[in-house]
Amino acid sequence: MKRAIGLIFATIACIVAFLSVRGTLPFMPIFGTSMEPTLNSGGLLMIEPVEPKDIKVGDIIVFNVPPMVREYYNYPPTVSHRVIQVNTVPTLGYRTKGDNTGEDPFTVRPQDIRGTVGKQIPFLGLPLLFFQSQQGMIFAIIAIALLALFLYGREIGHGGSWVHRGIFSPVLNEEKRANRMLSRKIESTKKKMDATERALLQFSTAVAEYAKHLASHTSAIQGLAEASHELKNGAAEQNRVLAALMENVVNVGQKQATTVIKTEAPPAPPKPAQAAKKHYITVDKPYHGALNKAATGCARKRPVTPEEMPIRPHR
Repeated sequence: MKRAIGLIFATIACIVAFLSVRGTLPFMPIFGTSMEPTLNSGGLLMIEPVEPKDIKVGDIIVFNVPPMVREYYNYPPTVSHRVIQVNTVPTLGYRTKGDNTGEDPFTVRPQDIRGTVGKQIPFLGLPLLFFQSQQGMIFAIIAIALLALFLYGREIGHGGSWVHRGIFSPVLNEEKRANRMLSRKIESTKKKMDATERALLQFSTAVAEYAKHLASHTSAIQGLAEASHELKNGAAEQNRVLAALMENVVNVGQKQATTVIKTEAPPAPPKPAQAAKKHYITVDKPYHGALNKAATGCARKRPVTPEEMPIRPHR
């Protein structure tokens, strides 16, 4: 209960400060120096009600400035100035002026008059003037919020937990479920990674063993290659030796043939031809017929030469 009263009092104080500046309360803070030294800035001015017909020249009145005039001449919502003239024609109106400023550029209407100046309390209007500024409004709002939080922090906490359970609980449960699923997926992924790591380790071991085996095969193959190279060199050397032997044999045979040709006797010179005697050659008819008929079993298949024919002397 006490906490509620304190919060209400603070809120009322802020509202009063705001309304006092607007001129809706029977007091208002004094701001500006237009009426010094009669009215000092920062004091709290009490407003005394008065009938418009009772106002006379020289009175200090408090009146509201119409919105259009306020926007046009840049006046505050409520002004307290001294009356310098009372107009009755065509209607009742008042001309005002500050003690330290010029005449106001508008006529005050009777319905805008709030009253006359009464007592003033020095420096009590400063907090109210602060609340009329933008910084003061922000400060008031923050102060009320902090006060409410301080006074009703526990209740706000319980209400927050209720809101948390009623509104955010499904979202949080869903998030927890998603986190559990994510944790399971991470565990399964970790297991798969471990299995993959073991498989890679086994594979690397097998590759190392195969590399050793391959190295032994490579050394054997290198040995065979060296032996083959040696055999090839030996075969080439044998071919060279055989070629040298064949060359020597051929040279020896040529030398022997040359020696035999040189040792043979030269052929006898031909005998001079003798003058042939004139004679007639007669051939036996049976022999000649045999040649013409080309009898089977004949030993000669070519014509008989004159040397082979029998020579008979002419009688």
